[in-house]
Amino acid sequence: MLFAETMAIRWLGIEIPVLRAFPNLILMLVFIGASAGIAQPDRKVSKVKLTCALLCLIGSVIIVPITGLKDLSLRIEENNSTAAVIAGLTLISLNALSLLTIFKEIGTTVGEGFKNRPPLSAYSINLLGSMFGVLAFAACSFLNTPPWVWLLIAGLGTFAYNRSRALLLFLAPLVVASYFSAQGAFWSPYGKLEVKNFNVPAGSIFGQGNYMLFCNNLYFHSATHVPAPETFAAREAARQTANQQTPESAEAKKDEEHLLIHAYKWMKLPYRFAPHHEDVLILGSGSGNDTAFALKQARDLKKLDAVEIDPIIGNFGRTIHPDKPYLDEKVNLKVDDARSHLHRTDLDKRYDIINFAYLDPGGTLNTASFMRVDNYVFTVESIKDALSLLKDDGIVSMSFATGADHPVTARLYNTIKAAWGKPPLTMCEDSFSSCIFLFGPGMEKNPERVQSLIKESLQDDKELKLWQPNAAQAAMRVASDDWPFLYLQFDTTGLILYSTFLLFTIIIPVPFLFKVEKSSVLAPQCFAMFVLGEAFMLMETKCCTELSLLYGNTWLVSSVVIFSFLTLGFLANLLVLKLENEKLTRILPLIYLSLSVILLADFFLSMRNIALPAAGAKPLTTLLTCLPVFFGGLLYSSHFKTVKDANMALAANLLGVTFGGLLENLCVVGGIKSLSLLTLILYLLSALPLIKGKADKN
Repeated sequence: MLFAETMAIRWLGIEIPVLRAFPNLILMLVFIGASAGIAQPDRKVSKVKLTCALLCLIGSVIIVPITGLKDLSLRIEENNSTAAVIAGLTLISLNALSLLTIFKEIGTTVGEGFKNRPPLSAYSINLLGSMFGVLAFAACSFLNTPPWVWLLIAGLGTFAYNRSRALLLFLAPLVVASYFSAQGAFWSPYGKLEVKNFNVPAGSIFGQGNYMLFCNNLYFHSATHVPAPETFAAREAARQTANQQTPESAEAKKDEEHLLIHAYKWMKLPYRFAPHHEDVLILGSGSGNDTAFALKQARDLKKLDAVEIDPIIGNFGRTIHPDKPYLDEKVNLKVDDARSHLHRTDLDKRYDIINFAYLDPGGTLNTASFMRVDNYVFTVESIKDALSLLKDDGIVSMSFATGADHPVTARLYNTIKAAWGKPPLTMCEDSFSSCIFLFGPGMEKNPERVQSLIKESLQDDKELKLWQPNAAQAAMRVASDDWPFLYLQFDTTGLILYSTFLLFTIIIPVPFLFKVEKSSVLAPQCFAMFVLGEAFMLMETKCCTELSLLYGNTWLVSSVVIFSFLTLGFLANLLVLKLENEKLTRILPLIYLSLSVILLADFFLSMRNIALPAAGAKPLTTLLTCLPVFFGGLLYSSHFKTVKDANMALAANLLGVTFGGLLENLCVVGGIKSLSLLTLILYLLSALPLIKGKADKN
């Protein structure tokens, strides 16, 4: 089931971008459907409903990527009508019903296993299966397999269990549809990549063999030949002379040549302001445009470190980029998370320029600019890490795909100011929806030089404007490791509306999915399992965040973290399985106390901020971070061991996980750290049935 869950989150989030407007929605729908199936293991499979659900998914996968539906947004703007919003919500609803139906059938299969075995024994088998599912999907990611392979593995695995010929009949068209939708695409551990030709006018100084890169069906960036500075200067002089004789039209300013000229001038800015260019670090180097430019522009360049998280995109820079910049002996390409690289880089290493390239050139902004998305690259702590790696006259350059009026521009400005202690030099070009921030000691060494370079830059690019925030923009909350919501644009009222929509989305189907006795649903043990599910979801989110900051936010780290959590749960379950009930009853208060102390310590101190000896800092921090998961597993297994109806208890737990995904959004108000306190409250609530039971006995 975990393999199918991971597959649904990745695959549907890619092929149907509007689903990304609610990052936890797919996860919650999966758990609701699964819990309904687990609660009713004797229910017969509805072939009609399953067929309709599969047809809906097939239709979405085929139609959405090749139509304008892939560009649907849930924001009403000048270029996005109310009808488009309604279409987006309709698409979400249809796929939500499909997921509920499909995972209800999967849950029925899981429920059969729990019905015929002791609770903890069945749970051990379930955890082992989940661990295998994580490893299987990690292998699929490592091998860069497309979705049709994932579907085939999931389908054949299910068939091996129940031998249903109908399953193969339903699975076949979905695999075929996925196969054809994946043609021509590269599948990295991070998503779907497509390369398309980028043609410029014949005789252009930007050459031929250029391409556009699309990520998850959205434009990501372009890779072009980078001309030498003298070649560009000669072309620009000729262009200016021609414009004096025949002024350039508005249409001409939108052609590919003009856009590339703009991009060239834009990339030139950090090298214009930096006094030296010997050592350069490029974060989010993509397929190599910024690297190719540095090799041409920085004549005194000795060493360039390029950091790109996606190995396939990095390989494009070696193989198909017109300039093949990553093959240059001066370049050291590192496949890593940008934030993790900054944090782990030796402090003895210093750079003249640290360039935050277009790490997000608009994909997230276009599809989900009002949602809760974590981004730890653009936080106060991340920027401080970058500043600590600069030479005495070094600078940091940060580019982003926003204009002067975009809220993200103001948030980045405020965040940089909070980290550096001074306002950054900020320039925007609204016609290209771009902004750049320049800051660091090199920007204050020679004020006269900086002012002269500002004047030169504004003359060089007439559309470039200096930017400063107004009073409202200056009051925007800065992004930090505890509040990493760079893209968030709504206030508390928006949060309430957002959460209300999610709540109704997951509540409305429940009466139709669950047809069980109220007495069973409302049993004290089901209440405890529900609350434990909520608490564990919040705790898992918090721990994953801490570990991603410690080891990097790569797909491999995420896989290892999830596998480790499952392993800890399995070990906790084995321990509880071997303990006698009387002994378990005696130590339960100690488990609750230990977990409470750890969560309180994390809330007030934060595990990553505890001062530890350098040699053992990472292992000890990892241990402290994972301890709550182990104790949470002990509590879960302790409660599960005593349940009378394992199926209903497990169903209640999965529903709790669903609502935990909803409660997680409260961190938008209180920060990530607040999840520790909320988790503690929920775990203490899970003890109420035990206290009540003890009181009834007395």
